[in-house]
Amino acid sequence: MKKMLVLCLPTLLILSAVIVPASFAAEKSGFGAIHTQIVGSDNWAWNDTPLSPPTIICPGGELVIDPSVGPYCADSTTGRLHTRDGGAWSCMTSNDPRMTGVGLYTSNTNFDANSSGAVWGTWTLVPTEDCDKDGPYPEELVMTATSFWEGTWSGQRQYYNVNGFDLWIGDLKVMAKGIGGDLDGLQFKGTEWITTYTPFPVPYEFLPPELGLFDDPEGEFIGTIKE
Repeated sequence: MKKMLVLCLPTLLILSAVIVPASFAAEKSGFGAIHTQIVGSDNWAWNDTPLSPPTIICPGGELVIDPSVGPYCADSTTGRLHTRDGGAWSCMTSNDPRMTGVGLYTSNTNFDANSSGAVWGTWTLVPTEDCDKDGPYPEELVMTATSFWEGTWSGQRQYYNVNGFDLWIGDLKVMAKGIGGDLDGLQFKGTEWITTYTPFPVPYEFLPPELGLFDDPEGEFIGTIKE
């Protein structure tokens, strides 16, 4: 337990400074727009993932796939590793049903030797109460959706060593627009923090069970819906 508290400390410090209580009321601005504050979590799925394996590029090096540590670039003076067009899904949960459901995202990364660097991609959220991160990818639900969020995300992933433990925190800016149904014309802007414990990010379900992270979400987010 002491080790787990140490591992989570950087995330807790960041979130305690910015996350407000989960009970929000919609606020109407002087210009007639309604702003609803959102707080939630992003729990990566681990079955049927990745939906689209990323293309991995080793500038000046050679790709090595190591089952114990993941892919890395060998024989490179910089240790850089780039990925393109990866795709996966998650279960997003928040204090608002409009921002709760099946999340889909594409990802691109430019990592340096410490697996830090720029990250960016696209994301889609299909609102639903029925999302099981331990279950199969709900393809029919996603393919037949007529109302959803569609947007982009970008930011930086940074390496930390805390009392001998390695971890990486991605600080991301996210935005999206609502399409169809009750979401049509809505806008969302927010920030998400992703915490991972391996140089190449993987869902917590693939980490050693003794860490006790199996059901913990990899991401926490806050933001505002404008309507």
